[in-house]
Amino acid sequence: MLEWSYNGVNFSLKGNGGSDCVNYLSPTSIIVETIFIVIYTLAAEIYYPWRRSVSNYKPNLELRERFGRKLLLASLCLIWGIEIGYKLSTRQLIFILNPCHVVTFLQIILLISPPRNWMHILFRLQTYAVSGATIAIIFPVLNTRMLPFEKASYYIHHALMLVTPLYLMRLGGIYNMEPLSNFHWGFLSIGFMRLYHYIILQPISFITEVNLNSIMCPAVSDPFEGPWYRIAAHIHQTLFILLHGKIYCIIGQKFFVPKQTEIKTENTKKKNLIDANGNNIEENDLKGDCCFNSEKLLNGSSFLKED
Repeated sequence: MLEWSYNGVNFSLKGNGGSDCVNYLSPTSIIVETIFIVIYTLAAEIYYPWRRSVSNYKPNLELRERFGRKLLLASLCLIWGIEIGYKLSTRQLIFILNPCHVVTFLQIILLISPPRNWMHILFRLQTYAVSGATIAIIFPVLNTRMLPFEKASYYIHHALMLVTPLYLMRLGGIYNMEPLSNFHWGFLSIGFMRLYHYIILQPISFITEVNLNSIMCPAVSDPFEGPWYRIAAHIHQTLFILLHGKIYCIIGQKFFVPKQTEIKTENTKKKNLIDANGNNIEENDLKGDCCFNSEKLLNGSSFLKED
């Protein structure tokens, strides 16, 4: 019934799919690996981090409103719409299931929605997940892109994905990261991505013979090509995603996190730090072993409009 969404996929291109790709790994290794990975992920990367960090975190809903938010939203929607248009015209819409497109959809939700309690979870998870965009730029798969501007669209799309988390950090409030020493959110994001690959992408790939995000056989640019390429991916992607997320955390703290509100009194001309309720706070109170955390600074639940 949905053959129209993938019957334009060219299986003669290496890494795109087809019977050779389906048979790249033995059925026994696929079944054993899937069972082990799913059980491990649910226990160690979903349940434990959720109990330790997510269930105990109470976000503040204070948020700065900026014009750039609408501009970034429009740009992201435009380039994503172009990407969907390419896939519709080539009858390859199935590739919209690849993680980068799913993360783009989540970023659009973050940009378009008012603050909600669950959005800080979505923000932190996608901040780790955008490491896939960096991988896509470093090891691009362009042998399937033949239409005009299609290769340029590939790079623009992934670049906007990398910009979005940093810009959201600039808005403050719910868009903040955990302490540098806390790896629970990183493993949680990795866990959800593992489950998405094994429970959703893998069955669809074997049914359609389309190699979604290299789940059946390695991509043409994969340096770890071989029968153990998926195990290698688990190792290097776990390390890379955690490192990538913490680098984002450090960059966000240094260049993008909104500074404390400063006011000058008419009598002393002294700059004071104030919280969202107008109360003076000491600078030492804001220091801590964290990448950045705005709970001490913002306690309200409405948008702040910048002058």
